[in-house]
Amino acid sequence: MPAERLGRLAQALGLAPVAEPAGPAALAVLLTGADPGSDADELWLPPVAAWIEPPDGSDAAGLVPLLAEATGNDLYLNLTTATAHDLQLGGRLLAALNARHRLDGDRRDDLELALHEAVSNALVHGNLGVAGMKELSAQELERFSRDLGDRLADPTLAARRIIIALRIDPAEDGPTQNGPTQNDRALATVEVTDEGAGFTPGPRISSGASGRGLDLIGNIAEELEIGNGGRSIRLRFRL
Repeated sequence: MPAERLGRLAQALGLAPVAEPAGPAALAVLLTGADPGSDADELWLPPVAAWIEPPDGSDAAGLVPLLAEATGNDLYLNLTTATAHDLQLGGRLLAALNARHRLDGDRRDDLELALHEAVSNALVHGNLGVAGMKELSAQELERFSRDLGDRLADPTLAARRIIIALRIDPAEDGPTQNGPTQNDRALATVEVTDEGAGFTPGPRISSGASGRGLDLIGNIAEELEIGNGGRSIRLRFRL
């Protein structure tokens, strides 16, 4: 964001522009109207803790509730579908998490897969309303790609928001004389919300060659909750 606009925004929000890197207790927010650092990895690392794409035509007052939401979480994203689609959000969110709580190789891979699936579900099946591939075939792949491109070209669908809120709660207990327990590991809670039509999961949540993939996510997460008519998924992981 241009320095002049950033200064005006900070003044309107009652914030002081920060010249030096923020300390660990500060909230660093990246406000962007375009690609929020797809080629700038440092923008996804501390002290940046929130990535907010201002709604079209919004003024400072319109950003206040978004900033309030951000302050209640360790990591927070509020982006349009068009912007979020251009980013590898699962990997970038994992990098931001790993910078705050180091993950081992296997756990890191599992969490990245679960986050990627949850974000993809919200963007592709939720906000864009694209049906998953029913079979592994060139014809279905062509149909899926065509539908995805057509929906992204729709300004109304591309402007739908995806919101990701992540909170890290410290371990509850220390290791016991019998070894480590589940409660001696920090707990990450991730909520992904979209603005799509929602869905009602059946007894077997996923089907076909692709789809909502909640079976896969559920095998990785300690807890999985679906809310808001299928527009929100909350995951909990022991780190």
